[in-house]
Amino acid sequence: MKKSSIHIVPIALLFISTTLVYCKKEDEKEKKRFTMTSNTWYRFAPTPPAVVNANGTNYTSFAYVPGGGTGTATDMGNITTYFNQLAYTSDATVPQPIPLGSLDASVSIVTTLPVPGGPLPLVQVNDFAGMTTANSWLQVPAKDASGKVINAVVFNASGDAIFTSPTSPSIVTPVSATRLNFAGKLAVAGGRGAFANATGEMDFTGFFNPQNPNDAGYSFEGWIQY
Repeated sequence: MKKSSIHIVPIALLFISTTLVYCKKEDEKEKKRFTMTSNTWYRFAPTPPAVVNANGTNYTSFAYVPGGGTGTATDMGNITTYFNQLAYTSDATVPQPIPLGSLDASVSIVTTLPVPGGPLPLVQVNDFAGMTTANSWLQVPAKDASGKVINAVVFNASGDAIFTSPTSPSIVTPVSATRLNFAGKLAVAGGRGAFANATGEMDFTGFFNPQNPNDAGYSFEGWIQY
């Protein structure tokens, strides 16, 4: 009995030491700087007007604004992105409502949006064929495990992907007749491949040309852990 007890102490010390090393390695993964920049396009998918609340003020939602694009991202190289959002306005009765901002909307539904047969910026045939293909191997969820809406996916050819979820409304700021800026905040809500368990917080910015649905851009910057 006395001989066995002599070996328990070093085993316990080895366990504690190993645990501390593991915890240190986990801590070293935290808050790595992450950026993504893309050139994008957008489409409109009209929805029945509904009252929505953004930052304590009631507005009227009037359309989904899905889109996609290509660019680059930290530790991912060349990327493709698809996104979706629900645009709101102060007056949805006019023929062309002016978007004042947007709320989260699931990117997983963009492949199911109707093709009305009208001109741009309405959804066109095959706009989201790439999302259909990507989703067959990425399986982008509508929400994460905590219930956050996944509004965008960013992925590369290797199958590494991150999912994002807005944590604030997107606020639109007019700059000119051909440029409207927008900005807000988002959370990283998991992903695939190297980013399967990713978390993080980002500031996002972008712009779109209300006269040209193929002239837009979307970027975000912040930290990520994976």
